[in-house]
Amino acid sequence: MERREQFLELVSRLSDSGEIVAKYADHLEELFDVLIPEKLGSAFHDAVKAGDYRAAVSACADYYRKKAGASIGDLTAEGGYSIDQAEKTVKGIMREVNIDWTFPNGEVDFLFDPTSVKGPINHEWLWQFNRHGYWANLARAYVGTGDERYAETFRAHILKWIAQTVIPERWNGPGSAWRTIECGIRLLGSWQVTFDGFRRSATVDDVTLLLFLASMHRQSVHLVDHPTGGNWLMMESNGVYTFSALFTELSDSEKNRCIASGRLLYELEKQILPDGMHNELSPDYQIVVYNCATNFYSLAVALGLESEVSDGFVELIKKTVNAAILLSTPGFTQPRTNDCYTITTERSTMRTSALLGDKPEYRFVNTKRAEGAPPVGPTASAFLPYAGFAVMRSDWGADAAYMCFDVGPLGTGHMHQDKLNINIYKGREELIYDDGGGQYEISRARTYALSGYGHNTVLVDGLAQQRRTPLQSSEPIDAGWITNDVFDYAVASYTDTYGGEMIKPATQTREVRFCKPGFFCVSDTMRSADGNAHDYEILFHLDTTEIKPLDGYENGVISDFGRKYDIVIIPVDDPAAKPELFAVSAATEPQFQGWYNGRNENNLHEAITVSRKVSGVSDYRFTTLLFPIEAGAELPTVDKLSDDRLRVVFEGKEYSFDLNALNK
Repeated sequence: MERREQFLELVSRLSDSGEIVAKYADHLEELFDVLIPEKLGSAFHDAVKAGDYRAAVSACADYYRKKAGASIGDLTAEGGYSIDQAEKTVKGIMREVNIDWTFPNGEVDFLFDPTSVKGPINHEWLWQFNRHGYWANLARAYVGTGDERYAETFRAHILKWIAQTVIPERWNGPGSAWRTIECGIRLLGSWQVTFDGFRRSATVDDVTLLLFLASMHRQSVHLVDHPTGGNWLMMESNGVYTFSALFTELSDSEKNRCIASGRLLYELEKQILPDGMHNELSPDYQIVVYNCATNFYSLAVALGLESEVSDGFVELIKKTVNAAILLSTPGFTQPRTNDCYTITTERSTMRTSALLGDKPEYRFVNTKRAEGAPPVGPTASAFLPYAGFAVMRSDWGADAAYMCFDVGPLGTGHMHQDKLNINIYKGREELIYDDGGGQYEISRARTYALSGYGHNTVLVDGLAQQRRTPLQSSEPIDAGWITNDVFDYAVASYTDTYGGEMIKPATQTREVRFCKPGFFCVSDTMRSADGNAHDYEILFHLDTTEIKPLDGYENGVISDFGRKYDIVIIPVDDPAAKPELFAVSAATEPQFQGWYNGRNENNLHEAITVSRKVSGVSDYRFTTLLFPIEAGAELPTVDKLSDDRLRVVFEGKEYSFDLNALNK
């Protein structure tokens, strides 16, 4: 009997559909085309030589069941797990991108998108559902408990997945289970853990086990043949390298590993800026790329493949970690610039310390200041000149005052319309926020969170920033950066377009002076670019719905977060222009405003946008003093010594400075 006929006979008991049986047989044929008989032992070698593919399947499965586990990092099924999540997986109760769905009778549909029913449309649900993190948890729960129900569930899932999903013509389009980023994520982690966890289960029969392996190989070939770019290519290549390094019994494993490692090295050099930030300017995608780099490096070292890691690769990893430390908020999280959720800095420092050796600044972060030392610099503040982040902090203490001032380009992906945006922390608390843009759904809330309306920027005639370039800076950005023991200073301008029609009605120059250790002075000079008078409105976003007016200060307000710290906003504008104060919460008309649109840890909810507006002027300067203050503490006093000179008393310290010379 020919090989094809034997394979058809073997898989026929897995389905009563001829089409599915043929698909299963195709997978086995592809796998057996690349298996190296000499590497799988004499039983397999002899069976193949004799043309007995029933025996060959049994011998191949036996080899992988008995093969020593890699036990490398997170690629082993021996680890922590959630019984609650495992039980939900058995019942078909799934949760992706904070959206729950229960499949009737536990029978999952890998091509069904609940958001098409529940709304708003979010293609990420189906894509991320097909990353199969719940399989990895199921495998670990099986190893930990021996509960064969988990193996039965997985067996049903993998057979359904292979039968149901094909590589569509638009494999990276909505509704595809074969988007290349998902293939990479499956191969670099979840499928490796799942294979390791169930390969010794008698419930997962020999044919099913090899179909699972065959599907991994098919995905690796798909990724080798169809590379993309950016952080996607890092994940794709990481997946190919991981699979090819762990399954060296396949004839194309060395070639594919070489291709993948070359792409990883090239892309890391291309994507990491000279200041250490990833070129998408999002800490979220910075950690994605960092993880891909360290996954590759740790696997190569563990398997004795260090020669496949080029010179300088380790230094690039360290550079990204250094940037993350410099960007850290006082709570050792990353500010949410561009698309981002809350990333802890120790996600970089902890792994780097274990993998590449300890450094004082790693230990400082990892021990929450108990050991080690902060980065060495003239002050605790820092400027990342290619990313364009001016990080102003009073000190490296747990209750430091902190601002991230964005003077940089858009970023090469996941960009927001947010040039000159600021966000402020005091200790662990964010007082003026950048929410990170929300879920990747199709909705007005998502559009708002990406826009200048959803950031701490200035509107012109009701229009928000709208720029298309630059994506990345090839030269250091000149922001007039100054840092010393008395103050920090940075300045930048927005001279690009506004609104959907991409017009240029005005320009904005924002100067920020951090009067150490206490408060920030933000000066925004608006100038007409077309010779006409305009309306200007400055926005500040607070994650609360409660603010109170400040007696004695025109348009002054204080937040009421109900936490340790609040933010005091005191304008020092020209009263002759009669600026109007607005506080908008949960508005949808005429413009979405007053919403916090977080991702993962903090979903869309009501917040407040505090704004000041002047109408019918050609040029105008907003001057805003921002005071992080302990709730209930004595309020600052602000006096004008002259039109442009201020005296401020705050927390027992007196400050005096000239609004026309904030850099002095």
